[in-house]
Amino acid sequence: MGARACLFVAALCSSLTAVAADSITAIRRTNAENYKDRALAACLSAAYPGSEAGADSDATKSVFLEWTYYDEDRGNRATDQLVERYLRRDYRNPTQGYAGAQFKLLKCLDLYHSPELDAQVRQFVPHPNWVGDKPPKQK
Repeated sequence: MGARACLFVAALCSSLTAVAADSITAIRRTNAENYKDRALAACLSAAYPGSEAGADSDATKSVFLEWTYYDEDRGNRATDQLVERYLRRDYRNPTQGYAGAQFKLLKCLDLYHSPELDAQVRQFVPHPNWVGDKPPKQK
């Protein structure tokens, strides 16, 4: 193979690696992981309305509908209620020296790691370990 061909192949391989490194990985996560990620996005969207972060979180929350198989009606309603509950928590003074901080991000992280969200996964995600669109129909 000539020097030009080798350079072309090397450039092609390196560009493919760059594309792969920048691809969305959520499509390769399980339904359970994506359900929880969607809940985190919902929390951030509600925590920061009218901001760039809130708008991006809202778009992210919506795109998870494409990658997650779950009971959307009941799951979305339950997630919204959980988000409201966590954002109403009083975190004014978790540690000294943070007067005035609302800790909205901390509340969303606590929601993400909560047993309540884990219970929602068990209740609303029929195939938690499935990766991909919808799992095949059982015969």
